[in-house]
Amino acid sequence: MKYLRSKIAVLAISFVSFLGIQTAHAVEGLSVGLAYTQAVFMGTGKETSTSGATTTKRNIDAEETGIFEDSIGSAFIEYKVGLVSLGVEYYLEDLTTPENTNKQRTSVEAGALQTNTVKATFEDHTTIYANVNFTPSSYFKVGYIMTDVATEESLATGGAYPNVDTDGYVIGLGYQHTADNGFFARVEVTASDYDDISATNSNESDKKVEVNSMYGAAAALKIGKSF
Repeated sequence: MKYLRSKIAVLAISFVSFLGIQTAHAVEGLSVGLAYTQAVFMGTGKETSTSGATTTKRNIDAEETGIFEDSIGSAFIEYKVGLVSLGVEYYLEDLTTPENTNKQRTSVEAGALQTNTVKATFEDHTTIYANVNFTPSSYFKVGYIMTDVATEESLATGGAYPNVDTDGYVIGLGYQHTADNGFFARVEVTASDYDDISATNSNESDKKVEVNSMYGAAAALKIGKSF
């Protein structure tokens, strides 16, 4: 999946280089562009330890909800058929959560207190979407998201967690102004919902991390050219 998204990214970035070209090579209905997005993300994570049929929370702060914001640049390519534009958008930068620190004992009720730190990076964030015009300048957006989640942890208690994939969905509204020469500017607001993820500790199989309730809200300014 990561290889496929990388190929999609190369395609999108290559088409962006065609901005401003007005020759016979231009394809009617094609649009390409760049975007600047300001977004807020949130999610709830917990670590558990399973011993036989009993599941015990191992962290003093075993479950926690985190919120962070970031700005992201992206490239996109679209093809319009009637009132519908089908497109692919790729984040040109990774999204990294703030580092979280917790204290954990070597046993459930006693033992030495150890410090653990963890953060995650969302890589190759790719959205396949459709923009459906309900007025000549306004549109409704719906899309499918794919991204890799790379964990970056330092666990004094030992072990590590593998990277995982997650998918999601996005909906939104946008407004576009197009000049006579085909160049356009648009503003767009979206909300996204990501699937829950889980990972088992690669060195201590009784430990498991789960992240759920992952949501995002974003506002974007986009510029591009339609051919």
